[in-house]
Amino acid sequence: MTLRRRRTTTALTATTTILLLATLAACQRGPLTATAVGVVLDRRTGLEWTGRDHEDALPWDAADRHCRELAVGERRAWRLPEVGELEALYDPQVDEPCGERRCHLAAIRLASPYVWSATSRGAGTRFYFDFSYGNSLSPGVTPTLVRRVLCVRETGTP
Repeated sequence: MTLRRRRTTTALTATTTILLLATLAACQRGPLTATAVGVVLDRRTGLEWTGRDHEDALPWDAADRHCRELAVGERRAWRLPEVGELEALYDPQVDEPCGERRCHLAAIRLASPYVWSATSRGAGTRFYFDFSYGNSLSPGVTPTLVRRVLCVRETGTP
C-alpha cells in the first residue's frame, strides 16, 4: 500500500469514527435510551418501555393480557400504559416511519401510529394514542377494534 493510500484510509477511518461517536452522543442526549435488548428507558420518567410494538395489532383485552404476561429477559411486571404516559413520548421534532404513516416518537419502533392505553372513560371504551398527530381517541371497542401494543413498567420492578 502506498503512503498516500494509507493516509487516505486513516483519514476515512478517523472520520467514520468521529461520525459514529457523534451519532451515539446525540442518541444519548435524548430522553429515551436503549438499556437492554428490546427495552428503552425514558430518563425523564424512569419508565421502561418495550423497544417496539407487538408483532400484531390486537383487541384491547388481548393487548392488556399480553403486557401483563410479558417477560423481556428478567424483566416482568409490564402493563399497558396510561394515555398520559404515551403522550409524554410524543415528540413533534422526531419524524420516523411507522408502517405506511409517519410517527413522532424516538427510539421505539411502531408498525402503525395507533397504540392502546389502559385509560378508559367508562365500560366498553378505551383510549388509544395516535403518534402521527399527537392526540388520543376513545371509541367503543366493539365491534372488535385492534391497535398496536407497547408495554411499560416501573424501573426497578422485578
